[in-house]
Amino acid sequence: MYYVFFLAPNQTPSIDSFIVQKLVGLKVDDPFHVNEVFTAVWNFMALYPLIYAAILVPGARTNKLPAWPFVCAAVFLGAYALIPYMCLWSPKQPPEQLPPTAAELEGWSKFYMRAAETPWLPLGLIAGSAYWLYYALVAGGQEWIAYIQFFDESRLAHATSLDCMLCTVLLPFWMNNDALGRRWESRYTKLLMGNTTNVEH
Repeated sequence: MYYVFFLAPNQTPSIDSFIVQKLVGLKVDDPFHVNEVFTAVWNFMALYPLIYAAILVPGARTNKLPAWPFVCAAVFLGAYALIPYMCLWSPKQPPEQLPPTAAELEGWSKFYMRAAETPWLPLGLIAGSAYWLYYALVAGGQEWIAYIQFFDESRLAHATSLDCMLCTVLLPFWMNNDALGRRWESRYTKLLMGNTTNVEH
């Protein structure tokens, strides 16, 4: 956070403010063109709190340090809100039982966690991520050159892009932690052993 507020480039504060208004729908009629690559990065950061909520909250539901306050703060601060939780987190032995039991998913307060245990929310998040990745990849060379220049000049682009990179780099570890809680590794091992046995017979 110190880097973002005191060391990151900040040559375009008025443009940054206008772009935020444009991206949240307050300047829909204005013809100003927001860089397509940055638009994809911005929308990735709208998806990441939902992704981390689906991964972190179920596995921390009985921890002394709950994940949900940090995930809620990540809506506004992204990885900068999640990193304190990750630094304070310690693995439970044995890992938290996943998926949660039906009794633990009852009530409106557990609506999102209940949705995360269905196929539809993960599929929606995967589809959204794939769309914005494709959107950035096909933006064209000029858009990427403009994005790099915007990254070098704008605190908004700089902070959001670093935030997106941090969320992306940290995600595989937490996905693996969630998979361990769900015993996916043991299921995969049993599947391989079963296939090997069938081949031998």
